[in-house]
Amino acid sequence: MKRLFKIGGSLLLLTSMMFTSCLKDDSLTLDTGLSDNVTEFGNTGSIATNPSGGAAPRFAIDLGSLKTGDTASFKVNVNYAGDEMAPQDITVTVDIDESLLATYNAAHSVDGANYIAPPASLFKTSFPITLVIPKGKQTAQAVIEAQLSNDYDFNAAYALPLKITSTSVGEVSGNFGSALYSITVRNIYDGEFTVTGSFVDLTNSTFTATYPKTADLITTGPASNAYYEPDLNGGTFGYAFNAGGSGSYYGSFAPVFTFDADGNVLSVVNYYGQPSSNGRSAELDPAGENKMTFDADGTPKELNVSYFMLQPGTSVRCKFAEKYVYVGPRP
Repeated sequence: MKRLFKIGGSLLLLTSMMFTSCLKDDSLTLDTGLSDNVTEFGNTGSIATNPSGGAAPRFAIDLGSLKTGDTASFKVNVNYAGDEMAPQDITVTVDIDESLLATYNAAHSVDGANYIAPPASLFKTSFPITLVIPKGKQTAQAVIEAQLSNDYDFNAAYALPLKITSTSVGEVSGNFGSALYSITVRNIYDGEFTVTGSFVDLTNSTFTATYPKTADLITTGPASNAYYEPDLNGGTFGYAFNAGGSGSYYGSFAPVFTFDADGNVLSVVNYYGQPSSNGRSAELDPAGENKMTFDADGTPKELNVSYFMLQPGTSVRCKFAEKYVYVGPRP
């Protein structure tokens, strides 16, 4: 059967703290005293969902900010879980099983799950992979190297579906014998920023800015990022302002900035549509500096950008001229 993935890099066998074995209290923590020894996937990355409805557990993997050609890695752990150490070297085979994606999406349809397999070009060497849990230990670890490819879709929900297909000792866990690794990549403009500048609403002089404020620029494509305020209504794509002494924001409006390879802002559009359902759109002000600069290591430094909010009946309603100073990776 033709493999759709190439997984590269080195497989490192590492010892670690033991992961326990039977589900308790609906968590991914395992209780070694309550089960026989089984082979299973161990906790890797951020725990996203427990096994339920016949679906495998899912681990969230954030590969960080990458541009095409950049590399990153994540880990796949397998455990000999239970109240004993491995009685001998245990050979474990891990392979891809794309049927896990459909099962997971069906079990989590209420949450809008729609995971698909990542492109083959994202990874380097072929599955299946083989790991060896050393005698007297409980864990083996594979370090999976990825390289961002041109066909990576930043808007897709990717998950690598893996299954333990064989173990030389004992049985494969029913709950944790399979796992999904949902993969997220951020572009190089992504991050948390402190925003200052000027804001004018031409229709109402009592609407004033709330600078300084925190905003995230969230990846929406290889070179596009949407404006998100984590402190607005618990976090939303929206622009907050002061309306005569009370907090407010523009409905169905948040800018999306598109950059070129040198950090120049090529365009600004509305996250909710161009125009949105209420007629609002965004437009770059060509008179601005409109550029993101970077430190020597490629980390964003600051963005200076000017843009407009347009709406029917008023043409240009709001003018923005802002500076975004990079704070760090967004949470």
